[in-house]
Amino acid sequence: MGFFKQKNKEKKVGETFSTSLNKNKSSSPQSADTAAQMSLRSSLSFSSPESGKEAKTATPMSSRLSLSSPSTECDKKKGITSTGKPQLPNVKTDSTISSRSADSPPGTVTNKDEWPSIAQFLSQYPSTIEMIPDLILNFEADIHSLKVNYALRALVSLSEENDCHNCEKIVFADNGRLVPALLSFLRHCGCGSPNQYLALLLLNNLSIPAENKRVIAIEYRATHILGRLLCADPSCHFIAIILVNLTSADVNLRVKLVEPGPIELVDALAFTLRIAASSPEDSATHSAIPTQLSGEEFSPKSLLINALNASFLYTVASSSPPAITPSLTNDGAHQISFNPNVQIFPETARWCLCALKNLTVPSHNIYAATAIIGCGIMPLIFRIITPIALINDPKSCDVDSLKDPALSIVLNMSMVAAARPYLRKENAIQILSIIADQLNDRDDSIIDPDGKAIQNLRCLKSRMALSFLVGSEGYYGQPRPSGRLSYRHPDETTIMLMASESNLLLELLSDVLHHPEKQGPGGYSAESFTVKGILYSIRCLLTSDMNQNTIAITSGTCLNILLLKAIAYHTFLDLPTVDADTAEYACFSLYLLSSFGFKNPFLPKEFSQDKFLEKVLISYLNSMIITPAGKHAAEQILLRVSYLVFENDPECIAIWNNLNPNNFEFDMKLKQIVGQVILEDLWSINSGAQPLEMIFSRPILRSRIPKTNIESPWDKASIKVFPSALHAVQDLSFGSKEFQHTVPIDDILIANNIACSANGEMIQSYNFVWSWENTGQSIHKDLEHSLKLDDADEPFSLFGCKCGGSKKTFT
Repeated sequence: MGFFKQKNKEKKVGETFSTSLNKNKSSSPQSADTAAQMSLRSSLSFSSPESGKEAKTATPMSSRLSLSSPSTECDKKKGITSTGKPQLPNVKTDSTISSRSADSPPGTVTNKDEWPSIAQFLSQYPSTIEMIPDLILNFEADIHSLKVNYALRALVSLSEENDCHNCEKIVFADNGRLVPALLSFLRHCGCGSPNQYLALLLLNNLSIPAENKRVIAIEYRATHILGRLLCADPSCHFIAIILVNLTSADVNLRVKLVEPGPIELVDALAFTLRIAASSPEDSATHSAIPTQLSGEEFSPKSLLINALNASFLYTVASSSPPAITPSLTNDGAHQISFNPNVQIFPETARWCLCALKNLTVPSHNIYAATAIIGCGIMPLIFRIITPIALINDPKSCDVDSLKDPALSIVLNMSMVAAARPYLRKENAIQILSIIADQLNDRDDSIIDPDGKAIQNLRCLKSRMALSFLVGSEGYYGQPRPSGRLSYRHPDETTIMLMASESNLLLELLSDVLHHPEKQGPGGYSAESFTVKGILYSIRCLLTSDMNQNTIAITSGTCLNILLLKAIAYHTFLDLPTVDADTAEYACFSLYLLSSFGFKNPFLPKEFSQDKFLEKVLISYLNSMIITPAGKHAAEQILLRVSYLVFENDPECIAIWNNLNPNNFEFDMKLKQIVGQVILEDLWSINSGAQPLEMIFSRPILRSRIPKTNIESPWDKASIKVFPSALHAVQDLSFGSKEFQHTVPIDDILIANNIACSANGEMIQSYNFVWSWENTGQSIHKDLEHSLKLDDADEPFSLFGCKCGGSKKTFT
């Protein structure tokens, strides 16, 4: 059964402190964010699994750490020092230890004839911060002694008083000696002992306050030591929970934890996950780690490399594959199997995934993505989320599933441009498409509401990840990858939204923009989603013409309000959650959806009163930090604002009444700030061209101008169909920003010219041949001759001028 299986059988422990964790797990379906929090609530105050959300319970210490003992009283004189401080009783014998299971917290069995009630002792002599030096001295006793047990319980009791404020004081008390002493104790106390559990519980409580995370994780080297302890004992999921707490941190600390160096946290988590998520048969391939090794004496990276090599060689020996080529020799990452029904240590696997999920929360650096790809764990993560018949498909409502944190890792990784080629190579698009499409294929009549909420969130995560993988490169208004061609997936229906998905996306943005976390089934923590990530996904989804139509119809003015609100947050409130890139995504999405605002309500009436929309956008244009794409989008909306429809949409009012109506209006503070803007004091834009009726809904064809002496006016290989002339502009206007213009480009004017060109009029056609789809073969030959180029390779600007090789200014 392998080393770790055998090792777990040899562990010993006593009674549990409280009810078994398995008895506390909720039987009703709910999100993985909340499920494991419920499973630990009766005995622990750890983080929620999927998100790393930290939550402490209010359960009294006396009920949480109960210990059977006779009702004898402690000699008060023995319990008081000369300075008046309570003193723990002297210990004469060690506690008795018996066996425990891998996923249950240990307890102690004491000699009932000798030892008083711990709860009674702690109630008579409450712990104080001043006692910490004396309590630390007790760690020098035998690691299994009740003297250490009393000291640890006193410290745990102290850490749970006064919310988290005591935890901050405890860490820095006595010149910060406690945490190093705890870590040293954990390295020598042995696996599965009652005192190990208490030390982990204390360290967990101390790791919750944000002020403690950096000093514990980096200065006291907790992540370095705990990562190695977890490798040595993958059955101890409490260690993984503490690492979830420490990784649920600010971006600077997360970067420090994943950047190249001696910590090797990603490697430790990946190694442990491979073992914990394996089946008993796979565990036979894992080598033993000598338990006496300290945290300094082995490298998780080396362990992981050995595990990958062993996995590959084991597979080769058992399956007799063809001859090995050099390119396959280190491909052990793809050789591990995964059984969704059987894992050696499922709790450890789940918490390791949560810690990796925290580390992959997107930031401006790519260290986490590089480290996770480099450690070879992504193939296993894809195995975990891949639906297999009915065993592991998204319709299942297993609240303790590994799928939720694993899917979050894939979602976070897909937001990193450098990671996308690797993810596509690992078949991510196909796997995510299967999960996302389950939302539309399921039978809601056989699913309870809680299970439906969980499934909705999973499917939405998959669709968002697809939006980044498929719609993030080389499209209208997006940067093109440097040094390589833009990726275009052959089947863009993988990001096609159904109406139900559009509504879910609207609800998610509404919630996260105002409240970064959500409770209950289908809930999530503040670390699960960001405003930037959701708006980026919307921006990528809108690269599909079909999605533009779906979102405009289903979300209408509701989404437009939230997009404008995000721009206002960046412009006026300077919120850290809405930076310049986030504002760009919001503004560009609003610009694309404004094409539907000529015939349908764009925003409620109140946004046209006192030029509310103009004040927000012009202030955004005049802000210190604005991206080129954001600037272009704001200019286009302002050029067409006179022709947009401002009406109250009854359907959208019904939508936001079902959500939170307050989210769909500007609060008084924001209204006051916007109301104080004086447009005359700011640079502004005059109204643009009035749109012609024929640019909206008539499909149009575009082709390159044929070369000289070619009879056919069509270059058939370059023919492209657009739903309308207004859609055709999207391939032109922002791309022309590589040339400098003295006035903003007007998309409506360009669309009008394209439509007139398709009618055969002698007008600017922007170096293309245009025709309505139903009249594509009847192109006037005089149009062809009038547009022939002297040099077909010389670029043209939108205004027909030859541009040569250098930038020029056109008026």
